[in-house]
Amino acid sequence: MAPGGPAAPAWLAACALGGLAWALWRRPWQLLRRGDLQHGWLGALLFVALLWTARVALPGGLVFQLFGATLMVTLFGLPLALLSLFLVDLVSLLGLGYLAGAHWSGVDWAALWPRYVWMGLLPALLSAALQVAMRRLLPRHPFVFILGHGYFAAGLAALGAGAARAIWHSYGTGGGVLTLPDTLTAVLILAFGEAFLTGMLVAVFVVYKPQWVVTFRDEEYLRG
Repeated sequence: MAPGGPAAPAWLAACALGGLAWALWRRPWQLLRRGDLQHGWLGALLFVALLWTARVALPGGLVFQLFGATLMVTLFGLPLALLSLFLVDLVSLLGLGYLAGAHWSGVDWAALWPRYVWMGLLPALLSAALQVAMRRLLPRHPFVFILGHGYFAAGLAALGAGAARAIWHSYGTGGGVLTLPDTLTAVLILAFGEAFLTGMLVAVFVVYKPQWVVTFRDEEYLRG
């Protein structure tokens, strides 16, 4: 079953379209005029699409997988991350259909908007909000950036988005075999994995490919 359930309500599609409309209004594709960023963006799209294709279905139909949303926000900023995650949603949904041997018409298109909201839009917004707070409250230091934007923002965003989806699945769709506490335990484990993976990649990119990390500015974090 898709993250939003077999009969996802219209408000999920409305939220998704609203987020996409805002991202389009910001015209983030202008960032891709930078030649040094294009390869990183394409690589990130492929990597996160693979993350969304690899998933675990729990008893009761709830699906868990790594999001990669915080990584996209950290690398490319929120507007471009929202558009990129929608492309990831499309590519991975087609990939899941291909792996299941489904024809084009057999792809579960109804899952498009719920997947985007729970795995892309919500964790991306949480990540961006946490990173704004960290920039305002914490000292500007590369280690603080890696630890805060990479590890803590990813873990907390995954925890918040995963918990929201689990609560909605439990009370909004009637739940499943697993109880809500059991599902939240799985969310907590997932959040640790999200934090470790994102933090490790952010650390690598900040050291070796800082030009791919648009939220990391040398004049802010490498002064003096």
